[in-house]
Amino acid sequence: MTTMKLLITGFEPYCDYPVNSSWVVAEKAAAHSVDGVTVAIEQMPVSFGNAGFALRRAVEKHSPDTIIMLGQSGGSDKVKLERVALNMMDSKLPDNDGFTPDEEPINYDAPVALFTNMPIKSLCAAVEEQGVPVKISNSCGLYVCNRLYYEALMLCKEQPQMQAIFVHLPFYKGHPSTKHGKSTMPLSQMVRAIEIIIEKHNDENRKV
Repeated sequence: MTTMKLLITGFEPYCDYPVNSSWVVAEKAAAHSVDGVTVAIEQMPVSFGNAGFALRRAVEKHSPDTIIMLGQSGGSDKVKLERVALNMMDSKLPDNDGFTPDEEPINYDAPVALFTNMPIKSLCAAVEEQGVPVKISNSCGLYVCNRLYYEALMLCKEQPQMQAIFVHLPFYKGHPSTKHGKSTMPLSQMVRAIEIIIEKHNDENRKV
């Protein structure tokens, strides 16, 4: 039986958020055992300039078949499966290097948008069937999450056997970064959503 090599990434803390829900979920999801899947985990910098380099180093190190990238989407009330990454950086919030881009392209010679090469609708349906609030999102934003996702999908164009998807996560209940009135989700639900995505994707790959 062929083993699927999976890379899960989450982000470091940033701005005034002392804990990043993406990294908490990444660590817990990476510990989930799935037959036929080996899992590596890497923390990504919240840096427009360095996120792409960090991802490429991780891919060179682990040679994954699939990359599942996690990011924090404070205020969201659902797990969001991201369909597209845009060739653009723009933010009012500086990254951890203090950089605030103003409508700058990621790569002047690359497509304006790239789409996930994973079956996003079937993955979303599998998560929804287990009662986890989830939706497909058509905007990954223009912060470092989008920058990382675009880099991953460029890597998939270079290595067509590799697949990638980005998943945005809410604050979890008890999250120290949660602001008053912001939506939260049980941590166990978010972890379970990623586990379901891994299981569903592995099952589909075995059928190919």
